[in-house]
Amino acid sequence: MTAAAEKGYTQGEYRRSSEKISRAHIDFARKYNLDGVFIDIDTCLEAGAIGVNVDLPENEPARVIEGLSTDLDICIDAMDKKRLLQNDRIKIALDAVNLISREAKGELLIRGNADQGPFSLAMFAVGMTDFFMNLADEEKHEKTRILIDRALDVHLEFHKLMKEAGADITSLGDSSCGPDLISREMYLEFSYPYHVKLAKSLEEAGIDSVIHICGNLDNILQDVVNTGFPAVEVDHKTDIRRAQKIMSGSNTTLFGPIDPVGSFLNETPEALAGTTREILDLFNGKGIVIGAGCALPPDVREENIRAFSDTVRQYRP
Repeated sequence: MTAAAEKGYTQGEYRRSSEKISRAHIDFARKYNLDGVFIDIDTCLEAGAIGVNVDLPENEPARVIEGLSTDLDICIDAMDKKRLLQNDRIKIALDAVNLISREAKGELLIRGNADQGPFSLAMFAVGMTDFFMNLADEEKHEKTRILIDRALDVHLEFHKLMKEAGADITSLGDSSCGPDLISREMYLEFSYPYHVKLAKSLEEAGIDSVIHICGNLDNILQDVVNTGFPAVEVDHKTDIRRAQKIMSGSNTTLFGPIDPVGSFLNETPEALAGTTREILDLFNGKGIVIGAGCALPPDVREENIRAFSDTVRQYRP
């Protein structure tokens, strides 16, 4: 949102043009001396590709309106990875990654986002309320697991397409399975096994990926680290000191965790620089790719982004 706003693009103009997407992100990264670009058009690409009803407002990111069907068999049948390359919005995202790769490969790290993760994609297909009701109904568990597993196949294919398009690393968001929405017990039963399978499949495909789950991850962070992803992205709600201790005992890199609104948008440049230094000090400058823990709003001030970037560039442990 911030990169598009800098170029004066509406969200509609941005999402409809691979040229505008690539230009917005390359110019933003170069202007602020950033290390890479994060290509995250919106969180509805896969859902739209399998037939979920998606709203595309001109001045806001896309959003799911309603599920595809409450019939699990219909949702399972819809999970066909061939549908990805039949979808114009998927094609635009992949073309944007390819354009960035052709211009800035080696200069900027290219992170191609493959939203949504298997649990969230399955939820979008059914609809949030009905999907969560199914988790509480043992009679629906078998088909729900089949649905999540089929969603994983679609999702894995998107990672592969992002890599082929030129992404150096990929990422996913699976925030519907976070503690803000379900218990740890439900996470371990209906999401953790598929994250483990996804992490292993990506490793076998030679793809390094970052997993993001919104909210306070305190009671599942160790579980998420145990899934095997090379990196975990957390937002500001997670206890960062506890997260550092967990990460220091693993080979997992932390992405984030600066608050996109409370810090990037609302703090003064001096305060944001202080927040940035505190986190870098906590990690001693190692094992972290520092940045916003979730999506930046469009109206973050230039002086704040520069304060963040300059602080990181000048930091010495």
